[in-house]
Amino acid sequence: MKFVEIIVENSSVKEAKLYAPAKKAYANPDTGITIQNKSAYHVIKDCALMTINYLPLWAFGNYKNPFDELKGKFQRKDVEEFVSSTEKNVMSKQLLLAILDKGGEIINDKQEDNKIYNNDVESIDPYGEYGSVSEQELIIPDTINNSSIVDVLCKIFDIK
Repeated sequence: MKFVEIIVENSSVKEAKLYAPAKKAYANPDTGITIQNKSAYHVIKDCALMTINYLPLWAFGNYKNPFDELKGKFQRKDVEEFVSSTEKNVMSKQLLLAILDKGGEIINDKQEDNKIYNNDVESIDPYGEYGSVSEQELIIPDTINNSSIVDVLCKIFDIK
C-alpha cells in the first residue's frame, strides 16, 4: 500500500529499514538460513508480519512534525486506498487513528453539533470516577464516512 510505504520510506528512524527485509522474510522465511526447527519458520514469518503491520505506526509516531515532513508526498488515490483498507485491516485503522489524533483535525463540520456527552457516569460505571477516565465521555456518531476522512487527510498532508 503506497500510503504506508511513503510513511516508512521517509522516516529517519533506523527501524524503518526493516520494512523491505520483513516483506522478504514473510514471503520466504528461510531465505539465507537453514531452519533446523520447523517452528522457527513460523516464528520468522509471524515476526515479519508484525513488522510489516506495525512498523508504519512506529515510523509515523517518531516523526517530529509528520505533516510538514510528509507534505505533498501523497496522492489522493493513495489516501483513498489507505482509508478504504481501514475497514478490514486493524493496523491501518490504528495508523489512521494515530494520524487523526496527531493532526487534531475535526473530521466534519457537523461533529460539534452531533456530540453526545454522557454525564451520568454512575449509571454506566458503579465505581464512579475510579472506573472512568473523565466524567464526560464523548461518543462520536456513526455519520463519519470515508470520503470526509479522505478530505481531512488530504487537507493535513496538503494534497491537491
